Amino acid sequence: MISKILRVPGAEIHYDVEGSGPPLLLVPGGPADATGFAALRPCLSDRYTVVTFDPRGISRSRTTDLDDDLVGQHAEDVQRLLAELDRGPVSVLANSGGAITMLEHTARYPGAVRTLVAHEPPVSRYLGDPLADFPDIPAIYREQGVDAAIGAFMAASGFEIPPPPEHPTAEEIEQGKRMRGNFEVFFGKLMGAIGAWEPDLAALAAADTRIVVAVGDAVGTPAYEASIGLARALGREPVRFPGDHAGFAAEPEAFATRLDATLNEEN
Repeated sequence: MISKILRVPGAEIHYDVEGSGPPLLLVPGGPADATGFAALRPCLSDRYTVVTFDPRGISRSRTTDLDDDLVGQHAEDVQRLLAELDRGPVSVLANSGGAITMLEHTARYPGAVRTLVAHEPPVSRYLGDPLADFPDIPAIYREQGVDAAIGAFMAASGFEIPPPPEHPTAEEIEQGKRMRGNFEVFFGKLMGAIGAWEPDLAALAAADTRIVVAVGDAVGTPAYEASIGLARALGREPVRFPGDHAGFAAEPEAFATRLDATLNEEN
């Protein structure tokens, strides 16, 4: 794997390239960074040139500039990364908030991506009843701190907090520190931007990009239900992928097989 730095206005975007074949960009969501795809990447790098990266403000990609419209800022960073790669239209798997980024990117740059697999984008418009019950996580973060916000967010999202390792290694301790910093950015800026984002359905329908809305098996969770709503609004059937919201990490081989098949289907 080769790691590189792309300098963009107000930030340095750290990205990694591994494998050979047609380019495939993996876009993490929320506070996640490139390491979220560590299990999936080797399952694909025999068939694709796999590109992963840390979005602006996350882990290695330090920044002096975070817009209130961080979704739009992230979308522009993705376009700069695609220009740097210079491989023509690429395929993209984007998870959660990263899928929101890529839907915004598709509306701005129709055709820059060949196929977008948007895995469980939490589009607020389609959350329905769960949105009314969802706590104000940024307010909890401001008033009670990051730990309280993490607990409230995970519970409301239907996610389980994994237990900390009994005897953490130095690498795990460092990763924990990075993730804590990432959650600060997520709760402080990114979550609000994701929640306020509205899809331009006309632009998405008109784009040359093939959009696949993917869901896992966690029926009833907010991200799952929002994805079903988005798929219906776009006039598409959602595509089932193995595992839950992070199925690419828990079931990487099965997830990679489904992704490969999806990318190679005809429009």
